[in-house]
Amino acid sequence: IWETVCNNPEWEQSLISLFSFAAWCNIGYIDWEPWIARIFTRILKNLSLPVGNIELAKRTQNYSIPVVATWIVAMIGNNSSCLQYLRDLLTAIKTFYHPSNTGEFQTELISFLSILSQTFVDRVYFERASHSLWYFNPPESHRLRNEEIDEFVNCLKECAFISIFNKNHLDLAAETCHYLSQLRPQLIVPPLVELLFSSIDNMIEPHRFTSIIGCLAGMPRQIVRQTPDFSQGQTFVLPLLISVLPGIDANDFKKTSITFQFLNAILMLITCVDCSSAVHTRNDLSEIEKEVCLSTTKFEDFISELLNRIFQMTDALTTEMSDAILITNESKTEDQQIGLELASTISSIVQQCSKPIFRMVREKITNFLATYTYSPKISKLLTGLIHALLKSNPVETLKYLLPQTYERIEKILSQSDTLILNDHKGDPELTWCLILFSELLCARGDTLVIYKSMIFSIFHRCIHIIHKDSHEAMAKAAKNLLKSLSYVYPIDYRLTVENIEEPFIDFLPIRAWGQHVVYDKIQCKFHIPNEEEVDFACEFVEKFIYLELKILNEKCTTMCNHERFRSLTLIHHIALGCLRMVPRIESKEVKDLVSSISSYDSKFQAQYSVYAKEPKFKENLRMRLLIDIGNLLDHLIGYHSDDASSIKTALKIYSLSSMYYGTFEQSINKSCNGLNNLKFLYKNKLCGTQQNPRFVVIQLIAIQAELFSMSNFRTLTDIDQQVIIKLFELSIHRYSEVRRQAQTYLFTMLSRFFFSYQVILDRIVELLNKPDEVDHDKIKGCLYLILGNDSIFLPSKHSWVILEKLWPSIASMKHAMKLSTQNLINCIMEKMYRRYNTVAIIEDTNEISRQAAINLWHSLDSDELELRKGMHDERNQTNICSYTNLIEKLTSLFYSDTLTCRQQIMTMTFILFLLQKQLPIPLSCIRTIVDFLIHENIDIRK
Repeated sequence: IWETVCNNPEWEQSLISLFSFAAWCNIGYIDWEPWIARIFTRILKNLSLPVGNIELAKRTQNYSIPVVATWIVAMIGNNSSCLQYLRDLLTAIKTFYHPSNTGEFQTELISFLSILSQTFVDRVYFERASHSLWYFNPPESHRLRNEEIDEFVNCLKECAFISIFNKNHLDLAAETCHYLSQLRPQLIVPPLVELLFSSIDNMIEPHRFTSIIGCLAGMPRQIVRQTPDFSQGQTFVLPLLISVLPGIDANDFKKTSITFQFLNAILMLITCVDCSSAVHTRNDLSEIEKEVCLSTTKFEDFISELLNRIFQMTDALTTEMSDAILITNESKTEDQQIGLELASTISSIVQQCSKPIFRMVREKITNFLATYTYSPKISKLLTGLIHALLKSNPVETLKYLLPQTYERIEKILSQSDTLILNDHKGDPELTWCLILFSELLCARGDTLVIYKSMIFSIFHRCIHIIHKDSHEAMAKAAKNLLKSLSYVYPIDYRLTVENIEEPFIDFLPIRAWGQHVVYDKIQCKFHIPNEEEVDFACEFVEKFIYLELKILNEKCTTMCNHERFRSLTLIHHIALGCLRMVPRIESKEVKDLVSSISSYDSKFQAQYSVYAKEPKFKENLRMRLLIDIGNLLDHLIGYHSDDASSIKTALKIYSLSSMYYGTFEQSINKSCNGLNNLKFLYKNKLCGTQQNPRFVVIQLIAIQAELFSMSNFRTLTDIDQQVIIKLFELSIHRYSEVRRQAQTYLFTMLSRFFFSYQVILDRIVELLNKPDEVDHDKIKGCLYLILGNDSIFLPSKHSWVILEKLWPSIASMKHAMKLSTQNLINCIMEKMYRRYNTVAIIEDTNEISRQAAINLWHSLDSDELELRKGMHDERNQTNICSYTNLIEKLTSLFYSDTLTCRQQIMTMTFILFLLQKQLPIPLSCIRTIVDFLIHENIDIRK
């Protein structure tokens, strides 16, 4: 059939997918040789490449690139001519990969290379995996040989190298090189390194440097790790690190960012130690190892030059011209990204370098900080350097920085009068010292205890400062201090736990470069709060948070907006730091949200907070915040509605009391994304599964511990219900800013506590169904709550009782007269199309499944089983009744003469969502549908 069709019909796509799938699942069992020539001819034709300057018209969609790539890879093997045809194909289209040949076709061409190499890696992995797969078992004669792998890599690499310089598709080209380097690093890494060296002094095409660095950043493990097939890569490490330093350029954000990405990717996998003495003390070194050991003498010069360039960059960015530039959101994002990359790079160096190199780094950074002039644009870059030092050696870093910072703050305050604390313009030097102080408090908790008197002194003197940057620095310092003292966190992210100092008799650091960790030898170290730390944290909280609450309670009416915002900001940050230590408020659980034999929450909570002694406060701080901040919110909204900043912060504190236990879901998701990127960067499945570097495994452990703590306290209590009700009332408030903020925290609450959305449902339905005039802001707030966010969407909940109440109210709402509310309803309906899945009316499970559940749980007596059966039958009857009532309500709306044409179409849509085979369609519904076949509105007829 396929041979006889040449006009590329739409159904050919399905045929190609069948061929591809059959080829992949039956490698070696289908002889494709008679058709290979025709297959590649069709593939070339289907790429629709331009002829001269003429773009070929696409009559139908091109073949799917993943499908074609899978088909080609499956046909390789057993001396097949497929590789030769692939080479001929790439030779024919090679010129189209050149960056000058721009067009839509380049996306597919470069994707073709990327997916082809990825699929080839998958096939090699499946064929050489230690465990066989039932769906992938080609005969030995048709499995890939080393010569075929070499030929495949050589076939693709030329086009891949050309694609690197295509600025629109660099990511895809780098991904291709990433997979090819896993197959044969000796064929990919040396040519790319040569290309980099030749591009450094190329004044005509400076972009080549950036493109090659971006590509090499995707294969760091292949460069630094010794393998039997390729140990030469380590000889490139120091020359590469030194050669990319000119990429740190304050005038070119993209080049600087990619340079830091490359440096970070390499430095995370190596130890910065001078191993040259090993040449004289060991007799088991290969020639390449001797060369690498001798090259490590350049580490100190490289790191010194790296720091000099970083300092030059910061000096350039702190000039008057740089600070005079308007700071846009884009520039803030760029600065933040470079700051994170810079901090990670320095952290990688100081955590796994020798003691002399660490001292050199610490001296250069502290000397620079001593002469630094505060600039908001650059302060985050420098605080990243401090954080890196603290992560590696907090004892020595605090010894050289905290007392000096304390003295500078005392000197500034003693030389000026108290007006400096009340000056809204602030003092730049004092602001910088306070920012530096807040970063130093990120050090490990036990190292901070000895500086307790200094820390308290600075807080007592500066906690009431008005200047915005300064009081935010003090608030951040409070949060950092409490987290450092009271949290459990890993304290060692090194590549190896071995001693990397001289002499190198028992361990040679270069042999650990890029190597994975054995899980039994990971030796993960955690910070566990001791008694002094717990006492320090409790004393700090009771000394400062109650003082601020007292000020707000007594002087809220007379305080200016700046003072109120300062006080609330400090309370918010203290709460973020200490609430992990504060137990949940004891309150009665809200029952009967959903009928169930077993509790839908576990009586066993994941115990993450581990302390040498139990923290003790004079009262439950959550309850105190709930009462005081709740009252403050009412006062602010009633009498200070112009103070939007204070209202936002008060809302944050109020919601924390019920749902915050040390971490946020968003921060965990962000950490998971970062970890996934790291795993992809360093993963090479051809070397074996679960062969991750040590720091990756430790990050995974830390994230899992956070995820355990997030699963605690998911059942709804009376206190939680009270918070949800208050947040709901604020979510429909007349001020839009209050509504937006309250809705954000309400959605978080609803997604955390099981079935908590039932608390607000009746109130929403009541407002939507009100016959008389309703405040437009309340209706708008209700519609935004119905629209929800990514985690919660009420109209698609799997509950017929809820759907019975909500859907008719949305369809027949009489208050959607303004364009904004009509647009909201349209958004709700669009989301319904995407998110709604048919809800089962009769929920049933067979006897085998029920017995399996009983066996997994515990032995159930006959009374419990009878009770379960009664609940099951009752729920099914309720579902049937709600389903029938819902259809009856929706159909009756059509005959009430109150619906607009838009509402009639919406109601018809709801009815179509309801039709299913479990129950017969009610006659009223059938009659309505028949009536609308002859309706005057063409949209309804359709």
